Amino acid sequence: RFGVSKNAEGNVIVKCGKTEVACGIKMNVSTPYTDHEGEGTMMTAMELLPLASPNFEYGQPSIDSVEIARVVDRGIRESGFIDFGKLCIKEGEKVWSVYIDMATINDDGNLIDVGALAAILALMTARFPEYDEKTEKVKFGEFTDKPLPLNEDKLPLTITFFKMGNNLFVDPTREEEDCAEARLTMEISKTDGKTEMINAM
Repeated sequence: RFGVSKNAEGNVIVKCGKTEVACGIKMNVSTPYTDHEGEGTMMTAMELLPLASPNFEYGQPSIDSVEIARVVDRGIRESGFIDFGKLCIKEGEKVWSVYIDMATINDDGNLIDVGALAAILALMTARFPEYDEKTEKVKFGEFTDKPLPLNEDKLPLTITFFKMGNNLFVDPTREEEDCAEARLTMEISKTDGKTEMINAM
């Protein structure tokens, strides 16, 4: 479902089986990293809410939430899906920062793949907020028609394989995932619209 938040620059809720993840995109103007002064920045977070599972608790981000966020972040970043160069306002001084915030609504397994899909769809719906160059402030809640600069021919696909005995399977339920002996996540895109590239594994 799209349009679930009136305040986010892009937003979606993705449901796959009984697993449900919400994702919102927020954008702000900040100082670039010193080693990428002509590029915008991105931060990714996953909130494992207790309402989604009795295994989740409030407090500091868990190892699982940090891992999911990092895996999703890596797939998007390494694919070149976002054109970070076009997020530069003034090199070395001001760039757009993109914040990808995911949250679980219900956990029935495969949160990495569902979270990654939610992040991609939210990015594809994102629109820049109004920015006042005189005051150098973002007008939160006011949006332009300008979409986020995306390289859609490099759209990343995240797929996670689970091993149980001699079998490999995808999209497990929570019980199946908890019984798995190993897990492998691959993040794949196309570099020129044709050649497939493994961005992360």
